[in-house]
Amino acid sequence: MDERRIPAFATEFPRNIELDALVDAFARGDYAHVRAEGPRLAGSADDAAVRDAARTLVDRTKPDRLAVGLLVVTGVLLAVMTGYWVVNGKAPPGSAPPRPGVEHPR
Repeated sequence: MDERRIPAFATEFPRNIELDALVDAFARGDYAHVRAEGPRLAGSADDAAVRDAARTLVDRTKPDRLAVGLLVVTGVLLAVMTGYWVVNGKAPPGSAPPRPGVEHPR
């Protein structure tokens, strides 16, 4: 495996062919492959260090809980503000509705 492509947290992982393939997939950004094969390797590896490393890789592909929470809060605030605007929105005081256009006979 090309040492330049190993993420910093994975430098201490044990050397294992299947684990190296997962680390390489992680480095390429193929998180779907890591999520698919990581749990299988974590459940079937004989070495406890390989199992822990596979679990670590899978955990690193999960979305950050804080980011997900902030995204949900943003969506709720957007929905509340939109609802408030729809219910209470009105023209500013003193403004008149637009006048109908004048038809010119020909």
